[in-house]
Amino acid sequence: MKSSVTAVVVVAAALAPAVVLAQSASTETQLQQELRHRRVIVRPVTPPDEVERDADRAVVELQQRERDQVARDLSRPAQRAPQMDQDLKAGIQTRSLNNALRR
Repeated sequence: MKSSVTAVVVVAAALAPAVVLAQSASTETQLQQELRHRRVIVRPVTPPDEVERDADRAVVELQQRERDQVARDLSRPAQRAPQMDQDLKAGIQTRSLNNALRR
């Protein structure tokens, strides 16, 4: 028991100067450290004419996309009704033949 207490005291005494030196190595104050970490980034103001050009360009692009979408919708072939599909017709005929053969 005494040897473990002695070992703890020796280790604590050996580490104490290293801890004190590590803490006193910084010459900056807490406030200086906070200011260094909290720098505010200020971006330059965008000129209004550039903002207006970007907005106009975005509107033109949206209108062009809408025109392209309308053209795609108009050029698509008309969908056939499901009852006109060949697989559906064949299935109905097969079912009808099977029902007739059971009778």
